Amino acid sequence: MTAEGLAVLLGATGLAWANGANDVSKGIATLVGAGVCDCRRAVAWGAACTGVGGLLGAVVAGAMLSTFGGGLLAEGVTPTLAAAVASLVGAAGQVLLSTRTGLPVSTTHAIVGALVGVGVVAFGVDAVAWPLLVGKVLLPLLVSPWVALALTVFLLRILGRSDAATGGSEAAVDCACIDVGDPVPAGVPSPGAAAVARTPPSVVVSTGTSVECATDRPAALAITIGGMHWLTSGATSMARGMNDAPKIVALAVMAAGLSGEASLPLPLLFAVVTAAMVGGSLVGGRRVTRVLAEDVTVMDHREGFVANLVTAALVCTGALHGLPMSTTHVATGGIFGAGVSNRRLDLGTLRRIALAWVVTLPGAALLGALAWGALDGVLR
Repeated sequence: MTAEGLAVLLGATGLAWANGANDVSKGIATLVGAGVCDCRRAVAWGAACTGVGGLLGAVVAGAMLSTFGGGLLAEGVTPTLAAAVASLVGAAGQVLLSTRTGLPVSTTHAIVGALVGVGVVAFGVDAVAWPLLVGKVLLPLLVSPWVALALTVFLLRILGRSDAATGGSEAAVDCACIDVGDPVPAGVPSPGAAAVARTPPSVVVSTGTSVECATDRPAALAITIGGMHWLTSGATSMARGMNDAPKIVALAVMAAGLSGEASLPLPLLFAVVTAAMVGGSLVGGRRVTRVLAEDVTVMDHREGFVANLVTAALVCTGALHGLPMSTTHVATGGIFGAGVSNRRLDLGTLRRIALAWVVTLPGAALLGALAWGALDGVLR
């Protein structure tokens, strides 16, 4: 491998590491915030599910590779190796700076900012495909948190009305028990009959509290809000890996081709990027997790479950259709929705996060431009 190819791998690894450290929080913060588990255990769960999602990203990578693999540049503009590596460095730098402050920011936003900043200084303002940037990238990034917030509030209000209708308290119904009853005779057999006709086993579904399910129906299959919370948390983390890994790989593929390392296989790139995302999650994922879990709002099992359910659904949809939704924006929007629903949203934290989001794009653009200035004479 050439020095240029190694520079590409290091840049992609750095961005993936930064992504893991900042973004693992988006799927697991609700577990910590609802008191389900401690931060260390939640980060380990999120990192494992992110790894699965990152590898699955290779299957659905086509649309995302097209968008980020040079697709944000105008037709006829040929990127350079220095520009590609500078984009990786600029995005990674911005995400790492935000992680140090404990603020959740969008890696997608940082990548876009770095691409735009490098594109403008390296090739001119007209080199950026502005209509594509606005329609396929910025619009989903701007709209998705509001959609997540609205869906979370809507679903929580439906659940609240269901509790009110049954006269239950917040903890009244959090478990569904599924029993399979024994077969029973279909009728009275005639004298001397060799066998008795029997009906098929019956399936009985009942609802109640987790304690009631465990006490009254110990042999039943219990589907609890707590269990579903873990499941949706894992689904969100997996969706994040499936959504983010292809973006980073796309930049690496473009840069590898420009460096003459066009033979770098996609499976290798996905494995390296995914491993770096998992490593960054395990080493640096707790700081941002604590901010989202403890400073935004107080939440319970149900609110955390709904927020993660909405996040997983939206991010998976975006990954399958090549729409680069930010897991950060969607997950934070869902947590904000929980805070709006329970009227315990911390406005000070909200303002800090909003400011970080506003700064991300121009900050990454500036860092990317500076990186290009440093690398342009070195990488050709």
